[in-house]
Amino acid sequence: MALAHEMERFAGILAHEIRNPLASATTNLAVACDLMETSDPRAPFLRRAESELDRIRDLLSACLCLATAGRVRREHCDIGALLRDVLDRRGEDPVEISIGSRSEDLLHFAVDPGLLTRCIENLIENAIRECGEQDGRIRIQASVKEDHLLLSVEDSGPGVPESKREEIFDAFVSGGKGSGLGLCFVRLVAEAHGGSVSVCQAELGGAMFEMSLAASESQA
Repeated sequence: MALAHEMERFAGILAHEIRNPLASATTNLAVACDLMETSDPRAPFLRRAESELDRIRDLLSACLCLATAGRVRREHCDIGALLRDVLDRRGEDPVEISIGSRSEDLLHFAVDPGLLTRCIENLIENAIRECGEQDGRIRIQASVKEDHLLLSVEDSGPGVPESKREEIFDAFVSGGKGSGLGLCFVRLVAEAHGGSVSVCQAELGGAMFEMSLAASESQA
């Protein structure tokens, strides 16, 4: 616990020290890009630098989330409402995303709503990247079985080979897109809730990620 607390404290210091200069660099570079003619031969290099700064910002945010993944503050939540809120905030997506009919039922469970929301967002982003932007489908479902909350996110993408289904949850394992920390965060949050996460073949043809979260002692 002491090590986890120290990591969290260090992450906060790191965020404070890096975020301000990073934001300043990003803003100044954006201004320079806007002032430069598109025909200027230097423009592509500035655009590439701008993209790399965005990657650094996303990586920093992912690392900070990872540092706090094990600190769970459970609340009794309406899981169906939580899922709908996640989708409502997303607006328009390039693929079809649906919530299974079972998940719309009255379903309450004690979880950390902030951590669980971020997990669902990570799994959706991962599924969108795998689906591409044409005729992709994502389905989210939730249910309770034997004092465990089961949450699944499946997609119509290419799926995950069996040989990769364990290592995909390790830090910095990525298919070339994203930070490589999103699925690691999901695993840490699931374990902090006394549960686990796994991936298998989905009915939609791609991958299905399923989280199993254990009930709290007061819930069981």
